[in-house]
Amino acid sequence: MLAFGLGVSACGSGESEEPSFVGAGKLCGSVFSGDARAAVESAIGDTSFFATGDDKLGEVATGVKDLYADGQDAYTSAGELCVINGEKRGSGRMDISFGLYKPEDVLDDRHSADQRLYALGEQAVAGIKNSSLRFECVSPQLDGSDKDPARIVGLMSFRDPKAPETQALREDNLTVLHAASFALAKNLECENNGGLPQKAVLRPKPEPDPSQESSQNG
Repeated sequence: MLAFGLGVSACGSGESEEPSFVGAGKLCGSVFSGDARAAVESAIGDTSFFATGDDKLGEVATGVKDLYADGQDAYTSAGELCVINGEKRGSGRMDISFGLYKPEDVLDDRHSADQRLYALGEQAVAGIKNSSLRFECVSPQLDGSDKDPARIVGLMSFRDPKAPETQALREDNLTVLHAASFALAKNLECENNGGLPQKAVLRPKPEPDPSQESSQNG
């Protein structure tokens, strides 16, 4: 009877429940539109997603500012932006987070066999399972960044055991990560949006020549 009474009270209070599922445009603080929204749907394999109800963009931005003020010079996480899960059973899952990176990180272009390099930001690596996007931020919100920019990295992990290793999926993942990174750059008031275009421009970079690498190592 107590449970029944509580249920009636909730129903009678006039409070409306949050929707269980939302479209891609409502995810992660509504940072996805246009090509990015389509890329979420294409990669996940669904058009309806679990609603988390969280808008963590401001929290991540605060995390970046705190880490920068602390003088972090190695990778340190500023927090998770969001997790994306499709409504369909067996659909994919994306996890997007941000942190700070070391200046020398962009000098290393090594990556796994399923990843490719792209000319986007300071360094962009698109993969089937893991992608990253690095950019620099000079902002009035980051004291001293005009002399030493904040070096921000967006990280995405993608999980779908059925996902094919295709260029289309890699570029969907990078398009989604770029949209989240661009939104963070806007929130932080990064000069020139951290060097990121408003819409992801996906230009693959030439892959390192293995024969030259082996000769240099020898």
